[in-house]
Amino acid sequence: MGFYPARNYQPVVGIGSPKSTLIVLTDQKVKILSEHLPAQIDALWRGDFYNVMDSEFAMHSASPFNTSILNMGKKKNRKSVFIKLNDLRYLAYIFPMVENQRLKYTEAMRDVMNYVLATLNSTSSVDPPANASKNILYYQLYEELKTLL
Repeated sequence: MGFYPARNYQPVVGIGSPKSTLIVLTDQKVKILSEHLPAQIDALWRGDFYNVMDSEFAMHSASPFNTSILNMGKKKNRKSVFIKLNDLRYLAYIFPMVENQRLKYTEAMRDVMNYVLATLNSTSSVDPPANASKNILYYQLYEELKTLL
């Protein structure tokens, strides 16, 4: 879960590992994954095929290997993540927490944008306002913004 400057600091969810390609999901793609995750797990458990496609996002099963494949992008820019059944069950278990965190980040967007603007216009460290959302790690955001300055 994070904010990316290149994406206007919108909250997004990244799925993958440091060794593999990270797939970045927007709100719409997170909702699609959330809706279809239980059915994908059931299909893999039964050895059936399950396929979901939505513009650039696709999720399908490779049942002989008990693996789900998440794809993002088209042709040359396609990124894929392979998730084993046990890891997919763990993802389903933690997904309500991920969605809750995404909701809190979305609620804090105004505070984040105000902080980003204040930081970009200053020459020293900026403390967030007292009424700013407590769900954001402003010191970490400041460190990331420093790399852009």
